[in-house]
Amino acid sequence: MHTPPDGVTTRSRPNRIFLEFTPATPSKRIVPMPSRMTKTTKTAPGSGLPMLDKDKLLESIFRIGSCVNDQHGLDAILGKILDEVVDTIGFDRGIIRLFDDEKRLLIAKVVKNYSPEEAERAFAVALDLNGHDCLAVKVAKSGQYLAIEDASSDPRITETDRMLTKLSYQGSIFCAPLKAGEEVVGTLAAWCEAESRFFPEQINLFQTFASQISILIHNARLFEANSEKIRQMTVLQEAVSEMNSSYVLDNRILDIISQAALKIAGADRVLVYFLDMQKNQCFIYDGKEIFIGDRETLDNRIERSIIKKAMEQNAHVVQGASGERYGRELFDDYPSEIALPLRIKEKFQGAMYLSKKSGIFTMERIHILDILCRNAVTAYDNAIMHSMLSMEARALKTEVEKLKKREDMILGFHDILGRSEKMKDIFRLIENVAGHNTNVLVQGESGTGKELIARAIHRQSSRHARSLVDVNCAAIPGTLLESELFGYEAGAFTDARKRKIGLLEFASGGTLLLDEIGDMSTQLQAKFLRMLEDGHIRRLGGTENVPIDVRFIFATNKDISRMVAEGSFREDLFYRISVVPILIPPLRERPEDIMLLAQHYVEEFNKKLMKQVRGFSEDAEQVLKHYPWPGNVRELKNIIERVMILKRTGTTIRAENLPAEMKSMIHSESATRLSVAFPDFSSDSVNYDRVTIKMTHQIKRQMLAHALEVHRGNKTKAARMLNISRYKLIRELSKTVEEGQ
Repeated sequence: MHTPPDGVTTRSRPNRIFLEFTPATPSKRIVPMPSRMTKTTKTAPGSGLPMLDKDKLLESIFRIGSCVNDQHGLDAILGKILDEVVDTIGFDRGIIRLFDDEKRLLIAKVVKNYSPEEAERAFAVALDLNGHDCLAVKVAKSGQYLAIEDASSDPRITETDRMLTKLSYQGSIFCAPLKAGEEVVGTLAAWCEAESRFFPEQINLFQTFASQISILIHNARLFEANSEKIRQMTVLQEAVSEMNSSYVLDNRILDIISQAALKIAGADRVLVYFLDMQKNQCFIYDGKEIFIGDRETLDNRIERSIIKKAMEQNAHVVQGASGERYGRELFDDYPSEIALPLRIKEKFQGAMYLSKKSGIFTMERIHILDILCRNAVTAYDNAIMHSMLSMEARALKTEVEKLKKREDMILGFHDILGRSEKMKDIFRLIENVAGHNTNVLVQGESGTGKELIARAIHRQSSRHARSLVDVNCAAIPGTLLESELFGYEAGAFTDARKRKIGLLEFASGGTLLLDEIGDMSTQLQAKFLRMLEDGHIRRLGGTENVPIDVRFIFATNKDISRMVAEGSFREDLFYRISVVPILIPPLRERPEDIMLLAQHYVEEFNKKLMKQVRGFSEDAEQVLKHYPWPGNVRELKNIIERVMILKRTGTTIRAENLPAEMKSMIHSESATRLSVAFPDFSSDSVNYDRVTIKMTHQIKRQMLAHALEVHRGNKTKAARMLNISRYKLIRELSKTVEEGQ
């Protein structure tokens, strides 16, 4: 909040403008300030004004200059400047008046050293340029300053001046225009109670102060104009956003456009008129209610109005109290009206009508209203189309959900990727078992995604709102695993200073995943089995049975059945935990999923590393498909991450970018797959030379066939892999054909 200086009184423009001198109640308490002209003040020879102190003058100019860039609290800042003007030059009192919006009335904004009664009168009187004859009006009209050294004899002083300034027979007045460029925006007046002579430096200083005030007013009004424009555009943006998000054919769009239009235009009343040309039906919305009726009845309401004119011309129509009128007004006491057309193809025709009691509709606001109407028409048309399609959409919703469910099973089921038949079987098994609280044993090699399977079961279960607690039995020593699972009471052992809740108790209501269950000690297996059978636990060192409600999922990469045969795992516990076994196939047994997973990880690391690697070349795909993947999905992800870190953005992953051990393992396995027909050594003799030649031909034939298989029949690539020429490859192929014949 800005506070005016002592002795300065400010007042905003009154709601009603008085054109005669009638008293009004001031908005603030007025404390008169005595004149700074004392007996000790040095005055200029022949003048009632004090001589100017250059140091104080510079300080005053600096203080005024610091106010120029202030964009808030115009009245308070004007009060500060008026204080500087009066006190620096040595006047007794002062007043600043500004024009109203219509540039017809001068309104008192701030006064200095006025009594309460005088301030009342100044704020109550609005000086009409056409109805009043006084100094302020003369200066405002001419744009030139007036300096009255002797008010008692100067004919330019009128009775209005004497009533406003309380100057009866003596005193001096200086009044200067406040200009923004060549436009007069107000006046600055100050006077002494004694007759005074105005020297050039005092006149120049007064005009300097007036210029500073003009700059301040100009900046403040620019700020207000920009703020108002920003406000209007914000209202427009919010309205358009709301309308575009509404797909229901109801009153919401009408209400949005009506309320937004009132805010943008500063209007008092709004009507939206629509004609359904197909049904020959009209409806009117007044911002609160909607009235629907036949065309003839409701058309009578807009006949001979600007709504009808706007619909006929398909353009906005404006009329004001002093301008052209089109027929009767919709509201007799609302002289300013505007109508903007609303046309939706060949379906609807109408207009939005706005009116206000005072002020006009500026072109800037009309432009924004036009944008609002055009967006409203688009939104309404979209709502109509959405309404027409809603029946069909609801009919298709069930089918879409079925397809989505099927897609989830095939690709991306709870973060598990797979399109192979083996993975589809697992997805179906998860859906079937998830709704039951039965124990599940997930088995598979390391890196196959056993934890993902467990999490998918938990998410599909009725316990999905509670936590999934994960415990790795292999990572916790046997002596500690028991206390972690069951908890303990204070004093149960040396370091047990207070009670600890075990994970079995902590996971109550949710799901507990016991990973690597095969590493649990046989002693703990017995206690765990007892817990499964009884449904409660007893903390270490405790005597109280604590019931638990936990869904158990077990996971391991070991062969539990073999461990049972060897005696390292309890048989009765095995049957308890493996009610529903899920065996995850290794990646090498589902080759259809290799490239699906590989491409998924490329996209994942593209986002993570902010790259744009395009995918895999043909030779890289062949390496990935034929690699045995001993580390399964985890190994695939790690290899893709390694390659992606080293690859440049915008490139393609080629075979040479993959680790060398992958290609060497493929070649070694290919070599082991070569089969040779050995001769029958049961016979008495073997022709060594003939047999070795035959075996050599067999090996050559198999190598050529495998090279062509790897490169999908591409002889150039196959020859390059075998380090021979393409011509030699073709020649060797023809030899093998001839020998085969």
